[in-house]
Amino acid sequence: MKTRNCKGFLLTLVIVALALMGVVMAVLAEGANTMLFRADTAYVQAVERNMTASGLAWARARITGGNVPAVAEPIDLDAPAFGARNATLTVSILNVQDTQAKVRIRAGCSRGRCTLDTCRDYAIELP
Repeated sequence: MKTRNCKGFLLTLVIVALALMGVVMAVLAEGANTMLFRADTAYVQAVERNMTASGLAWARARITGGNVPAVAEPIDLDAPAFGARNATLTVSILNVQDTQAKVRIRAGCSRGRCTLDTCRDYAIELP
């Protein structure tokens, strides 16, 4: 009779341990999803910064080279080379003066659940 009670206790202990393991797995899965979302957000922000820097460098090279496109005409650059899904990079030269040029850069990309689309105006100092 004593061994039978011991088997019931062990079975109850195993069931409780399995339930606790399920709770632990749910908590760990939620933490992993949060980390993945934050990593995707940081990646998308880094790609957006790289595309903006590339657009500014392209605009500066076009303006200083004397090969200025029509003012405010948007030009699409090769954004998929940055490695992000649905990447777009558009540069518009708004105004060119002697020492300064105004440029509008629109950059967008996505990864996982994160999507980033920005449009900002920048002033470029010319040599």
